[in-house]
Amino acid sequence: MRKVLVFGMVIGLISLFSFSCFAQEAEVSELSLAKSIEMCLENNLDLKLSAYTLELREAEYEEAKANNLLTTSIIVLKTSELSLKRARDTFEEKKKQLILEEIPNKYFEVLKALEKVKIEQISVEQASENLQMIKNKFSLGDANRLDLMQAETGFSSAQLNLTQAENDLATAKMNFNYTLGLPIDNPGKLTDSFSFEPLQITLEESIEKALQNRYEIIQTQDEVELAKLSLSLKQNEYTSEIEQSKAEIELKTKQIDLDKIKQQIIIEITTSFLQLNVGQENVKISGDREKEKEENYRISQIQYKAGIITTTELLDSQINLTQAKVNALEAVFAYNLAKNQFIKALGGEFEEDEGKSS
Repeated sequence: MRKVLVFGMVIGLISLFSFSCFAQEAEVSELSLAKSIEMCLENNLDLKLSAYTLELREAEYEEAKANNLLTTSIIVLKTSELSLKRARDTFEEKKKQLILEEIPNKYFEVLKALEKVKIEQISVEQASENLQMIKNKFSLGDANRLDLMQAETGFSSAQLNLTQAENDLATAKMNFNYTLGLPIDNPGKLTDSFSFEPLQITLEESIEKALQNRYEIIQTQDEVELAKLSLSLKQNEYTSEIEQSKAEIELKTKQIDLDKIKQQIIIEITTSFLQLNVGQENVKISGDREKEKEENYRISQIQYKAGIITTTELLDSQINLTQAKVNALEAVFAYNLAKNQFIKALGGEFEEDEGKSS
């Protein structure tokens, strides 16, 4: 078994983590995913808020320790210690969310938008070629005015789709830059790419890993231990039966909460795992359909030139090809987003065997 840490390129970034007082002002020309994550950890506002909350809990814990010297209260001190631990867990969980999900997803969103623009550019070129071919046929009397109008409309629609794709790209870049703390108009070039790489892990391994690593379980286990301590301190002749009974009920409640969280995580992992498998199959099907539409369009061009099919059939085959390319792109993108979410649900790492099939 070899241990695989997701986004290994960012191992070590956490140790470099520090907050800057101001967002990045200089333009960044090139950005890898690792560099993007590093910049986000320096500038993300949500993470800064979480850090301030952690500092507050640390101060409160020190205050509780000082007060405990005057008025001894194990429960108050333990509660403050637990609050501090929860704040640390929340801080680490936020960093994990940024590293495993939020930044990769926004990075991939820009990459997807770039690819979408390329697809629509090809579509405009194809629509232009078809329009010119139909114009030539019309001048020779081999095509009617309706054919010409359909080709012109198809070309205009392709141009509109390209404009929309370019607008989506601009929006994706602005959102990405904002998250990193860069000027929203930063024209930086992304140097990494996303591809289809299936996870090699079984459902059983996934559930086991999640139950080991999920911070919700760890936090609730701490609450159970605190409830046990509270009960043990009240099991004496000086504490009323009512107080002892309340402590027993509190412990049982925390134990039930722990069981509920474990069951919910099992359901979450199972559902996510099954959806990931569906997404994996969708990538394959979408890729095959794209190849099919490419061949269909190639044949349609030949048939149209030979007068075998109508203008409508030719234009439809070109539109279907463009849509198939977009669907294939979306399928790979959706799979990567689902994979990022799944890995985060595992706790950020998983065990993988070489050559194992999921």
